[in-house]
Amino acid sequence: MPKAPMTREEIDNTRARILDTALDIIIAEGFNNLSVRKIASRLGVTATTIYNYYTNKNEINLMIRIRGFEKLHGLLTKHAAPFNDIENKIKAMLRAYVEFGLTNPSYYDIMFNLHTPKYLDYVGTDIEPLAHTEKQNALKCLSLFTETISAYISVKGKRKGTDRFVLYQVVKFWSDLHGLVTLTNSRLFHEVLDDVDAFIQQRTSDMIEDLTKMKANFNDE
Repeated sequence: MPKAPMTREEIDNTRARILDTALDIIIAEGFNNLSVRKIASRLGVTATTIYNYYTNKNEINLMIRIRGFEKLHGLLTKHAAPFNDIENKIKAMLRAYVEFGLTNPSYYDIMFNLHTPKYLDYVGTDIEPLAHTEKQNALKCLSLFTETISAYISVKGKRKGTDRFVLYQVVKFWSDLHGLVTLTNSRLFHEVLDDVDAFIQQRTSDMIEDLTKMKANFNDE
């Protein structure tokens, strides 16, 4: 009797297991040591089985990154949704970013820390369209911050230079948040701070204070 075809849920679960296994290998051994055969061996299947779902390790790399940015975007929007006040939305998003990085350290590393191929590395290749999709997913997360902060500071209406100013501020906050996540995950903060959680909460509160001052200065100019 022929085997029943897999359900959509079974297919999705298999694809997810392949990505999770590949992510573990990349974190432990680096992207250069990732191979379809190694993934197959970890899962107890043949390489042909993996090829039924993904073309090669570059597609797997991009799909991991897409999945990571989808997770981040979902968490940012979930945390911001309950608030109508823009300042509280921004505060919730800052904390959500930190939460994502601390609870998903492997995804965070491949998205922001590890030397793995990214969009520009795939330009001009057959996989560029998928790489473009990955980049757009990343930019969606960035846009949540730029659009929200733009709405927050532009109380006197749009004016020349606002977009550039907002992007600069968002990247500045991003670099600060990235430092919080990376130094916590590496446990370096734990070497010098007695209460890491309290420090993170205080630092995110400081960022909101900085944002309030920035808004006042921007609109006084």
